[in-house]
Amino acid sequence: MSETTTPASVGELFRSLGLTLTISPATGGEGEEDAWACTLARPDGRTYEIDSVAFFDVDPDTGEEWVVEPTPSRVLSVLAGGDVEDEEGDDAGDDAEAAARSFLGDEAFDLLGTLDAADE
Repeated sequence: MSETTTPASVGELFRSLGLTLTISPATGGEGEEDAWACTLARPDGRTYEIDSVAFFDVDPDTGEEWVVEPTPSRVLSVLAGGDVEDEEGDDAGDDAEAAARSFLGDEAFDLLGTLDAADE
């Protein structure tokens, strides 16, 4: 990370890494009407693609959920979360973590995990 100040939030980490986010409605199978395809890009042109992801906010008092749009912080939190399935629906957590770590770099990935856990 090129900044001398350590980012204090997932959003600040996104900005400090110079990432950009492109989103579009996910195309594919049933049940993806609320899903998004998300592509993160680094300044050097490397990309990280998420084929299909849906985001929800939850009312802490009632447990009611509603769909929300992707934001840089939400998308980075997916990289930190590890709850990922491959195209066949099998657990892909280890592979996804390795790909995210490779994309972000070890230091940024470790910081993302810390910041994401603090947000929960």
